[in-house]
Amino acid sequence: MIKLDNGKYIIGFDNGYQFGKTANFMFDNGVFPLGKVEPSIKEHSLKFERKFYKVAEGRAAITEDKVSDENARLLTMVAIAQELTAIGVTKAEVILAVGLPFSDYGREKKGLIQYYEQKPVLKYEYEGMKYDITISKVFVFPQCYSAIAQRLSNMKKDYLVVDIGSKTTDVIYIRNGLPVESKSITIERAMVKWIRQIQGSLQIQYGKNIPENEILKVILKQGSSLPKSFINHIRAGIAEQIEALILELEEREFDLTYTNVIYVGGGAVTVKNFTEAKENIAYDCDILANAKGYEFLAEQMLRKQRVA
Repeated sequence: MIKLDNGKYIIGFDNGYQFGKTANFMFDNGVFPLGKVEPSIKEHSLKFERKFYKVAEGRAAITEDKVSDENARLLTMVAIAQELTAIGVTKAEVILAVGLPFSDYGREKKGLIQYYEQKPVLKYEYEGMKYDITISKVFVFPQCYSAIAQRLSNMKKDYLVVDIGSKTTDVIYIRNGLPVESKSITIERAMVKWIRQIQGSLQIQYGKNIPENEILKVILKQGSSLPKSFINHIRAGIAEQIEALILELEEREFDLTYTNVIYVGGGAVTVKNFTEAKENIAYDCDILANAKGYEFLAEQMLRKQRVA
């Protein structure tokens, strides 16, 4: 979050298909409507337009877009509340900075801005606290590019930046500090699909339905109480998926034997854990990198507009 001289706040929100992320917080992206039934406990509870919701508990289903229902708005409200609560603020004018996959950016940017502009004034309760928020401006930026935006001026060589998300993997080719759009792509290989495939193979092999969060613990090396055979199965499965992604990049004429590659975000942790170290491969494991980049780019845009 960036506080401006005029009292407004820039808040970046990376609304992933697995987690919602701001510059300082991360939470599950599940939204569960309760109607007019007040939840038993205040944690993770949201009240908006006389309806109650449980948010940030579990993962929501993957959909084709994020603007066909209220879920993205509700998650954005949670993101804003978490950032502002940290500094003791409940009423604010916010400049919202969000993102889209690189290949969807040009096609969906306008629709995402219109989505937030439909309801710029948001009065709601989150975890028992009332918020009065006005979204005065919306910026939309490409994912992956945003994650490395603050270092672009120092990237004088050619780089391949790879952001493995929940639904898609964004790949941006950087030359002389600028993205080459004709060589930048989005691939339909990402963490949620990988985990589902591993869940399916575990079901076939062992007859057990292993929860997604338990598989994630193994992938991120956070410790797990699963049997050793299950852990080895998960490790082999994720290594196979990463190898398939690398092969697809090579099939698309990216030579990873000599090209400088930077893996960013949560996917960087996964690749680092399950591939051999190489001199031309680097990892930026900050899972909040895109949200921070959105805020940085929004501040730059506001400066340019003031100058103009």
